[in-house]
Order: sequence, then C-alpha cells, then structure tokens
Amino acid sequence: MKRETTGKIILIIVFITAFWFSSKPANESAGQSGKVLVKMKLITKEDAALKTKKYLILSRSIRKAAHFSLYFTAGIGAFLATGSLKKSILIVFVMGGIDEFHQYFVPGRGAQFTDVLIDTLGGTAGAAAVKLAIGKKINK
Repeated sequence: MKRETTGKIILIIVFITAFWFSSKPANESAGQSGKVLVKMKLITKEDAALKTKKYLILSRSIRKAAHFSLYFTAGIGAFLATGSLKKSILIVFVMGGIDEFHQYFVPGRGAQFTDVLIDTLGGTAGAAAVKLAIGKKINK
C-alpha cells in the first residue's frame, strides 16, 4: 500500500473516532473518563460518583491527553498523506476545528479553542515524529 493511501486511511479513521467521541453528551463523556481513571486505579468509584477535586482534575487531564494522542495519530496520517509538515499542521488544525464545531451542538458540550490547540500540538508532534523517522530511514 502506498504511503499516501495509508496516511489517508489513518486520517479517515481518526476523524471518525474523534466525531464518535465528541458526539457523546457531556455526562456520558465524563462517565467514560471516570471509568478509565478507576480502571487505572487513579481514583475510586466514590471519587467519580462524588466528583471530587481529584476526579475533576484527573478527568480533565485524561480528556486532554486523549485529544493530544488521537491527533498525534492524525499528524502521522497527515504527514504520510502529504509529505509536508506545514500541510499536516493545517490538516490537523482544520480537523480539530471541525470536531469542536460539531461538539458545540452536542447536549452539555461546547466548543473550546484550547482543544483545537491541543489537537494541533498533538498533530504537529505526530507529523514531526514521522518526518524524523522517515528522514532517518532515508539517510541510512
């Protein structure tokens, strides 16, 4: 399979995944974060149920980490599809913007420009990582 095709497939999968997650109403999204934190043994079920300060901080952190890591993957796909770091950054920025715009219409959710910036940072890191990996492979 060509590098460009692989990149496009990665981008489509990431976009569908992001759209699916951002389609969840706020209470369902928070519940998912809480379940992950409980399974990781970072909080107790009681912390999640009572929405303790620890839960709120860790829940927000895990959601932001999810943004970064999902768009890190998008950055890899974008670079494979385009071969350009600048185009990759633009692609992940637009994807993040579209996702946040969509989320604005989901009950209890809202659009946050900071999430677009986190998405873009993750995508930039992913694109830069694959650019470095490909560059090293070519130079050897």
